[in-house]
Amino acid sequence: MGPPMLAVNEFAKPSLTSIVTTDAVLSESRPQVQVPPQWSQRFMYPAGDPAGRESTLDLLLSGMAGAGHGVAALSFYLGLDEAEVRERAASLGLAEPADKPLRRPTSANPWLVENVRLLIALWLDNVSAASIAATLGRSPSSIHSKRRWLGLGVRDRKRLSERPVAECRATALPWKPTFDVSAIVARLISPRPGKLAVVHKIDPPAQFPVEVKWALGRDKEKDERFSVLGFAGLRAPAIARRMLVEFGVRLTDSAVNNRISRLQIVRERRDMISECDEEAVERRATEAMKRLGATLRQCSELNRSFWWCKAKGGNRWTCREFETKKFQARKAERSCSDAMAMA
Repeated sequence: MGPPMLAVNEFAKPSLTSIVTTDAVLSESRPQVQVPPQWSQRFMYPAGDPAGRESTLDLLLSGMAGAGHGVAALSFYLGLDEAEVRERAASLGLAEPADKPLRRPTSANPWLVENVRLLIALWLDNVSAASIAATLGRSPSSIHSKRRWLGLGVRDRKRLSERPVAECRATALPWKPTFDVSAIVARLISPRPGKLAVVHKIDPPAQFPVEVKWALGRDKEKDERFSVLGFAGLRAPAIARRMLVEFGVRLTDSAVNNRISRLQIVRERRDMISECDEEAVERRATEAMKRLGATLRQCSELNRSFWWCKAKGGNRWTCREFETKKFQARKAERSCSDAMAMA
């Protein structure tokens, strides 16, 4: 078992270091405060709650400070002036958050501050991680990783609910930001000498309100684009993200790997990458296909595309899937027909 989670008054001591979650703060009873044992629907306490309960904003600030976030990050994500952050931290009995500068986003798909705030609101509102992921165009594992980083605790699974994207997007924040961070956002994404600006991608759920179906081997455009991403060595989550953004096709990581196998795309595990720009994707894919002698062919039996690689050999007329048990009877029938024809 891991170390016990600490309450606000405990992790405020400078000598203690721990990852403290908002969930843990809620679970600790105080003499003058009646704390609900679980997250509740539309969980929201106003700043001046007559019952003396802490506001949602103070609970969030406590959790994020306990997770190690500094004044700048608390100000940025909660929408508070830095002076207000310090005042609220002091009123809650917290150690003063550290002065840490905000880092520029370096990933190809950085988190927007609006999306972080929406994640917080939906998490407190007991919306399932799958629904949050669909709303923000990310994977459920990414949502869980971000909530841990934010200092949000686990929830009771029995109380979670699935919600459509449109309803999730309409969810109001359970606190009111009072500080405009647009100038900070502009500074963080502005180009630096020798570096390109971070360009935020179009939000896939907004671009494709209806999920697009893709039958493998029946759509040349999607087959070829997926193949380029595969030969470029992108990992499954990155391929899934790009297919969702570009075509509205929603794939799980296992679905991506399954289609890579069925298309017979050859990849080197040690050369796989999480993300890179489009120019690098095209270059890496071209180099890999040339090195392997890859040719896109049509299976004469299953009538779908597959990649035949000269470097790997194998049957160039039928795909590898046709050799599996699933098509054993059909293969035997074909062999029998060939024998009859020869006779």
